[in-house]
Amino acid sequence: MNGDKQITVRQFRLMVILFTIGSSLLAIPSTAAASAKQGAWIPILVGMGCGCLILLLLIKVTRRYPTLTFVEINSLLLGKWVGALVSLIWILTAFIGGVCTLVYYMGHFITTQIMTTTPAYIVNIIFSALLVMGFLLGLRTVARTAEILFPVVALLIAALIGFVSPKIQLEHFQPVWEAGVRPILKSALDYVSFAGFPLVFFLTIYPSSVRTGTKASKTFVLGSLIGGMLLLLVTAACIGVLGAEPTARLFYPSYSLAKRINIADFITRIEVIVAAIWIITLFFETIVYFYASMKGLAQLLKLSDERALALPLGVLAAVLSLIVYHNSAYQQEWDERTWPFWVMTSGLFFPLLLLAVGAIRKKKIPYPSDR
Repeated sequence: MNGDKQITVRQFRLMVILFTIGSSLLAIPSTAAASAKQGAWIPILVGMGCGCLILLLLIKVTRRYPTLTFVEINSLLLGKWVGALVSLIWILTAFIGGVCTLVYYMGHFITTQIMTTTPAYIVNIIFSALLVMGFLLGLRTVARTAEILFPVVALLIAALIGFVSPKIQLEHFQPVWEAGVRPILKSALDYVSFAGFPLVFFLTIYPSSVRTGTKASKTFVLGSLIGGMLLLLVTAACIGVLGAEPTARLFYPSYSLAKRINIADFITRIEVIVAAIWIITLFFETIVYFYASMKGLAQLLKLSDERALALPLGVLAAVLSLIVYHNSAYQQEWDERTWPFWVMTSGLFFPLLLLAVGAIRKKKIPYPSDR
């Protein structure tokens, strides 16, 4: 990988944080409250721990092949045909389960909460165009954008928590363990399916496109933990202000939380805070999925420049985002029952398979030297 295509450790960490927040900001508070009730913060802590274990697995895989991406490791270990099949499943998960669904989320959120008279396809086309534009300019440009926008996200989250904190009622957190173990574990799986397993799609960036290579492993874990802590704060604020049952019923509880802000009847209805946070973080989450599918497909097809696929995939994402879900009820059903096990295949089973095959074939495979 040429130096001009590599990003710094700091840029990588910020991208991981923004990716972790992403769609989880609006989805996790309601799903956690629905299962764990007033103890909705507990499964997030459990999920953060599970996420660290997943990262340790991914880091262990990449330490053996620090200059290769996930698709290249598949080809090396599993052979031409099996490796191509595993890579294709992985790419489809990133593109359909990641890019297309998140473009849908963006259109649904904007057209139901902010611009209610705007057709969803207009928002989807604009958002897809931004993705294409980002990667036509290159990965380093996207990473530098993360450096610029992360302070904005941090400031807005701090403002949100600060403004609503006077309205938090401690009784909304009691009793703490009412739901029991099983609902908490189910909710932890929901967290991991949004903010844990999908971290596997960073293996097109880490370690091959990070300047320090596998030495950035601590940064990988730290970014995931910081993103998880920010989600924990927002979820706790939703429970403390709105209560467990209202949080579970609302489709976008963190957005409704911001509507409760009222400072001396002067600073009110500034839910644009949450909208801005979510739009920025969702963009970076989608762009990681987009880059994983774009670069993975380019390597699978032996293309010299993955950017040649940016426009075709952007157009395809805008089209598929209109049909990927039938309606909001279908979306919730899919996210709760199908997505966790689908993304688990790419984020857990495939890395375990590579680790097992690599251990068996270690004497026959020449490992690239670490940096």
